[in-house]
Amino acid sequence: MILFGKLIQLHLLLLQVYRRDNMANIKVSEMPSANSIEQNDLFMIVQDGKNKKVEANIIKSLVRSPKIYTVRKQISSSSSALERLNDNVGLVANATHDGSAVVNDFDNIYPWSDIISYNYDTKGQRITAFYGDPTFDFSGNNGQVLTRIPKFWYKIWKDGGYYYYSIANNKVDGYIESQQFSVGRYTVSGSSSGVFSRSGQAPFVNYNITNARTYARNVGDRFGILDYHIFLISLLYIVEYADYNSQNKLGKGNISNTVALTSGGCDSLGMKSGCLVNDSKHSVIYRGIEDIYGNIWQFIDGLNIKDHIAYVSYNSSDYAVDKFDGSYKPVGYTTPNTNGWVKELGYDNNNPLISLAAVIGGSESTYVTDYYWQNSGNRIAHFGGGWGSGTNCGFWFWNLNNESSLAYAGSGSRLLLNQ
Repeated sequence: MILFGKLIQLHLLLLQVYRRDNMANIKVSEMPSANSIEQNDLFMIVQDGKNKKVEANIIKSLVRSPKIYTVRKQISSSSSALERLNDNVGLVANATHDGSAVVNDFDNIYPWSDIISYNYDTKGQRITAFYGDPTFDFSGNNGQVLTRIPKFWYKIWKDGGYYYYSIANNKVDGYIESQQFSVGRYTVSGSSSGVFSRSGQAPFVNYNITNARTYARNVGDRFGILDYHIFLISLLYIVEYADYNSQNKLGKGNISNTVALTSGGCDSLGMKSGCLVNDSKHSVIYRGIEDIYGNIWQFIDGLNIKDHIAYVSYNSSDYAVDKFDGSYKPVGYTTPNTNGWVKELGYDNNNPLISLAAVIGGSESTYVTDYYWQNSGNRIAHFGGGWGSGTNCGFWFWNLNNESSLAYAGSGSRLLLNQ
């Protein structure tokens, strides 16, 4: 078996770098040389006596110098802003509010730089084009439109009156590895006969979470609806923008309207974050994930609530409503029994990623700046808010108020592809 341990020998293992869209049955010796490596490239290697392919992002991780990007929040402070630490010090993150160009250092920092939308053929279980390729299509004619989040490493902890959120671009002792995954660029459209992530469509709504799970699994192998991975997306946001107030940083979103918008309102932004019009009636996008909050509520699977205790499962094959045993384990804090603006988020050392409201008493401009809804009994989780949710919306706006049978016109789902 040939390993990558000695990078100086890497060129001896490299047979050729070639583009996915230009693969051909020719001898390696006859292929032209590559002058650069892009994330949609493949390496051919010899492993266990066989030719195998390796994605460029894996090769890049071998030569990438470890960097740690950390933010911390003083729990007692009413400010929504966080302090940048480690390799995050001095970095700038801006999002457009009108489509104009802005400065964002994270566009060139892994893992943010490698987040990318692509077309996916569910029957062939293959990528057909990446954003930027000539054949990439927002409309879905070239496959489901998904956004891929690459592997990264993270650590979340609480110490000395501070919350710490940290992301590393490579393996670091004490950090948890987040495997690569993909989510729908858009919330799903379609019907019970088939759901899609594609531009130019009205969101598919008015079904319960069990049906949402079934519709998503019918799309193809390893598909489901968004689950605990939403907390990983929120983590990427908070380390990048260092502020809980996502509506202030990214844009308000479609939150003060009378109807849901069709998908694709942010297509012209590509992989940039922000919005084209910041008037509470237009979509917002975070790195290729449109309407991450606002427009419609999104079901979050694998998270069940029983009398203000959240139970989380990381085993998608075990997801079910009203389940509080087996792979479902209680999170080590109690969510509030009253509605209100979030002042403090909960922390469980065994489930550091699961960040729900723990203390109420903030406002739309202080502390966490997002709202929280609740009820007693068995509940499911909705995330983000809808077209009429106003300033309640954001990455930490959770509705833990509804029973598992709920189906209504403001609630839908987003595809998840475990990779």
